[in-house]
Amino acid sequence: MEVLIQGFRFFITEPATLPLLVFGVLFGIIFGCIPGLTATLGIVLLIPFTYVMAAELGLALLIGIYVGGISGGLITAILLNIPGTPSSMVTCWDGYPMASKRGLPGQALSIGVFSSALGGSFSALALIFIAPPLSKIALSFGSWEYLAIMVLGMSVVVMMTSDNPLKGLIAALIGIGIGAIGIDVISGVSRLTFGFWQLQAGMNVVAISMAFFAVREIFTQVKGFGKSDPVMKKGDVKDKIPIFPPLEALKGTSIAFILGSIYGTIIGMLPGVGQTTAGMLAYNSSRQFSKHPEKYGTGISEGIVASETANNAVNGGALIPLLTLGIPGDMVTAVLIGGLMIQGIKPGPLLFRDNPGVVGTIMVAYLLSNIIMFILELGFMRIFVKISKAPLSILFPIILITCVLGVYALNNRVFDLWILAIFGIIGYLLTEVNVPMPPLILGYVLGQMIERTFRTAMYASYGDIKDIFNRPVAIAILLLAVFLTLMPYISIIKNRFFGKKAIS
Repeated sequence: MEVLIQGFRFFITEPATLPLLVFGVLFGIIFGCIPGLTATLGIVLLIPFTYVMAAELGLALLIGIYVGGISGGLITAILLNIPGTPSSMVTCWDGYPMASKRGLPGQALSIGVFSSALGGSFSALALIFIAPPLSKIALSFGSWEYLAIMVLGMSVVVMMTSDNPLKGLIAALIGIGIGAIGIDVISGVSRLTFGFWQLQAGMNVVAISMAFFAVREIFTQVKGFGKSDPVMKKGDVKDKIPIFPPLEALKGTSIAFILGSIYGTIIGMLPGVGQTTAGMLAYNSSRQFSKHPEKYGTGISEGIVASETANNAVNGGALIPLLTLGIPGDMVTAVLIGGLMIQGIKPGPLLFRDNPGVVGTIMVAYLLSNIIMFILELGFMRIFVKISKAPLSILFPIILITCVLGVYALNNRVFDLWILAIFGIIGYLLTEVNVPMPPLILGYVLGQMIERTFRTAMYASYGDIKDIFNRPVAIAILLLAVFLTLMPYISIIKNRFFGKKAIS
């Protein structure tokens, strides 16, 4: 409660906080509703501008973009059958049929926004009540336990890389390699600098984030310029959009609300899993519990509710490990670490003791963002629909200019612009061969943490690696990480050998 009170006090005493939060949510919704732009990209673009703000102001802005960006993707998912962000992919399955086949676009949008606000608010309460006691538990953890949790996060990311876990592992190793560039803080030895003294300080987190998200995305999307997309001509909202969905439309959706909120919050706490997985799991589970499972995919309210509550509940869940353990819960919180580092703040259990005002501001900002998102998204829905059809040929040059200005403004170094360009091209080439980006970015973030934590543990145990066997919690987590890493390969081997026997 003390932390929350400090957060509310900052909002009251600093009048610029609320307008910045509203702007952040609005900015996030715009980025979320335009296919090709994401909440992560929105945060990456504005992180450099938070450098000149107080830590609480900058983080309130970024949290607003986070909430608005994840929810904004439902607009094009429902109206155009094109998810504005990857997290809204599952919303297409019932949102678009309700809008097009059943002719109820206004109702579908109202249900989606209402579900987003409810799922986000549920996870906000979880953040408020779970994070403080979890941070106290985390204080009892030693280096071996932290190392095990970080390795678990990496293994979950690799496991979740769809059909090709090997490419996920390769991406994670590339990210770890990028994170290793620079002077080793413990030994003072330069690593992987190739004679460039500018690399001794390591890779600029903002430049790397912008390269792999903004520049890479621009290169990828530019290939489709000039191709007509007939789907984009659809998606007009002619009927009135109700502030709250009709009660008849919400009948039988209570289980979907509950499952979506719980699944989203829990999955958000698992490092690197993300909104798309939460939406799929909540959707499938609610269909199993539904009285009308055969109606899923035809425009049923339960499908929209399950997807949107889950992917927005992930937001609050992902902030829990970020604040309590210093480990990102999803792709956006991995980028948010850069925003904290710019302010000289180190996330983790000591954050509650050393910077309670920052923690309180994040909690209050996240709670208020869901309310602001609900009001703005419904109030300006027709405007957002028009913005979603803005030509990317105009938007991308503006984004590119923002990237260049943002990266250069941080350190006033032209060399950082070379990093932006070179790694943007590398990201594009990796995308072309279907190497996923989430494991790469999380490998970059977690790899540095894993190395530091491992070496700290080794120094504390006087170089005796067997000391880890005295920590049963760390051993149990590491065994789980090994199992999750090997699980995709076990499934492949099982299908290859036992599947053939079954067929014969």
